[in-house]
Amino acid sequence: MSKAFSTHVNETYNQDGFQITFANGCTISVVFGKYTYSDNGETTAEVAAWHSNGNWMYHQEGDWIEIPDSSDVMPRRTADEVAMLIYTLSQYK
Repeated sequence: MSKAFSTHVNETYNQDGFQITFANGCTISVVFGKYTYSDNGETTAEVAAWHSNGNWMYHQEGDWIEIPDSSDVMPRRTADEVAMLIYTLSQYK
């Protein structure tokens, strides 16, 4: 079994972030810094999510949808949005 929590630091690109893998098999990644869809972590972060079945996931209109053959990220999410994404993905069935 892989770790539930991991951190990511890329000093070359001045990026920081973390991943959480939930019991339901979903993983969420939050990154901020240079070359991300964020304002370097001042107020927003880039978020990506995927299921253990390989499908990437996107939160749209209040629901999580699985997107096969994709790697879309959710750009410029505020701290409140990141907290909501983490919670709702942990509850995904």
